[in-house]
Formats: sequence, structure tokens, C-alpha cells
Amino acid sequence: MRKTLLILILLLTFSCTQRKYKTIDFGQFEINVPENWNEYERKGIDSYVGGIITDTNDSLKFDFGRYSADLSTQDLPMVYDSLGLAELTKKELELLPGTKHLIVDDLFNTNVDYKEYLKYQFEYESIDCFKAKIITPTNKGYGGTGIYIDSLNGKDLSIGFYGWYLNDEIQSEFIKALKTLKFKKYCE
Repeated sequence: MRKTLLILILLLTFSCTQRKYKTIDFGQFEINVPENWNEYERKGIDSYVGGIITDTNDSLKFDFGRYSADLSTQDLPMVYDSLGLAELTKKELELLPGTKHLIVDDLFNTNVDYKEYLKYQFEYESIDCFKAKIITPTNKGYGGTGIYIDSLNGKDLSIGFYGWYLNDEIQSEFIKALKTLKFKKYCE
């Protein structure tokens, strides 16, 4: 009897703590997200843009069009001289002490293996019918997390979908959501 009661309590506890999900339809694609995340609209100039606001008020933004950014092509090493430090945002300066970075006197006269200090790491994964690049910061919470898919229409249409400075839980949920992307018009 005690064993049955313990199992019942564990099952009830587990079922109450499971997150619920919903599908957001952005027209060009759908994504499954936690129930308390909400879509928002943005005005684009040359592409379709929009996003999602998480339950912690993080903005996850997408750019669907010909000029969508691939964040991994901007993967500069986190090696700074005085000029590079001056170009960092206030948020980046706050987070910098918790990262693997290097400060040098002269970027051009130093013997550094810059690959050790790259800002991003990425992996390829199949999402819907596309090869997608999932991008995460090397230093958790420092930089962008997201996805880039090139050639949705076989030539020049792509999507970049990113969130910045995400905590571990939101980053994990966002990557999980990105893996549910469905491109209705492009994968038939």
C-alpha cells in the first residue's frame, strides 16, 4: 500500500511539473513553443520579421528573407585590445568576466591561438526537410543562440532565428523549439 501511494504521488508530481506547449503559425513556418511564450510582430523592410517573447521577457527574433544573417559568419575570437574592449556593449562588459577571453596589448603582435577563443560553436542538424545550422555561444549566456537555414526555396531565401544572452533554461527550450520548425510551403 505504501509503495503504491508513493508511486501515485511521484506520478502526480511529475505530471504537474511538465511544461505544456503550443504551436505558433507565422504563415511561412510553424514552431512549437512553451505555452506561456507569445509571438510578436515587427515591421520589416526587405524581409518578413517577427519573433517570440519568452516567459522571462527574452526576445527571440527571426528574419525570413534574402538577407537573413548567419551568425556563425560573425564568429570573431574573444581576444581584445583596448579598442576592442571600448566597442563592447554595456551588457557584454558586464558578462565578460565570466567568459573565456583574452585581453592583449596589440592584436597584431601577439602569439595567440585565436581558435581557442571563438565566440560561437555550431552544429548541423536536419530540421523539417532542410540542413540547419544551430548556433550557440561558446560561453553560456554570452552572445546569440539560434538557427540559420540557407536556400529555403532552392536559391536565395533563408531564415535566421536568434535570441541573445539567454540563460541555460531558455536556451535549452529555444533550441528544442527550433527543432520543431515546419516549413509548410517549402517541404512538400
